[in-house]
Amino acid sequence: MGDLFCCGGGGKIVALATEHAAVLDTLNALRHSHDVTLLPVKPNGLVDLDIARAAITTGTALVIAMLVNNEVGVIQPVDALADMADAAGAHFLCDAVQGYGRVPLPKSADYIAISAHKIHGPIGVGALWAREGSPVTPLLHGGGQESGVRSGTLSPMLCAGFGAAAKLMVERSDDDAVLVTALAAQLRAALGPEWVVNGSITHRYPGNLNVRREGLDAARLISDVRNVVLSAGSACASGSGRPSHVLRAMALSESQSRSSIRLGFGRYTTPDEIDRAAACLNAAAAAQGTLP
Repeated sequence: MGDLFCCGGGGKIVALATEHAAVLDTLNALRHSHDVTLLPVKPNGLVDLDIARAAITTGTALVIAMLVNNEVGVIQPVDALADMADAAGAHFLCDAVQGYGRVPLPKSADYIAISAHKIHGPIGVGALWAREGSPVTPLLHGGGQESGVRSGTLSPMLCAGFGAAAKLMVERSDDDAVLVTALAAQLRAALGPEWVVNGSITHRYPGNLNVRREGLDAARLISDVRNVVLSAGSACASGSGRPSHVLRAMALSESQSRSSIRLGFGRYTTPDEIDRAAACLNAAAAAQGTLP
């Protein structure tokens, strides 16, 4: 990632501690050649802008921030971070995979990464938007496709599917927002007060709900509730056995992290499915003997 965005000569890279593992693992691999700073987040999952401002200084080459956190749904103040990057002479990369089509994209970003499957498109295709004049160094050489940035033949079917999904996303955006907001309120009410929302209540995308219940064994719950799709963290890290790095960065204890589950819903979710899922989750949690 550092070389991709022309930081190959060094320079500081600043990112949030709650970034996707794809970003954090890449940054860990770049530590031998770059000064990498991970910004802490507050218990509500939001970055502290004063701490960010102190870290994003002259000499910073790249700032990275996720628009909507993939595990807890918190919306970060990416426009403010992009402005800080610009003032420091750094490039700003926004991971908008979870937020694309759902919340406004940052206006001052130099690079924006998106993916088709998050807008009901095909799995296996994404895109990187780069502002005109923002350099991108190719990682692969050979065919010179995509203006020399990415060699190799892309799948026409996946690209066409991505385009169709994006078109439908624009057409359905307002209706989707109304539906998802209503479903989120319904799910929280159906689950009941025993479940606590992880992350900011106000600065969040409602279709990504991360909740915990005291005494719950989330791994056992996932095993017991086979007819509800849920996870104990990022789907990309499922099966790792490690507690969520996002929840730990938000100052949750290991016990609280392992008592948390992640639920996602959207355009094709029905109110009946919400009620049935909540009933299954509550019954399985009660069978574990969790409070109350």
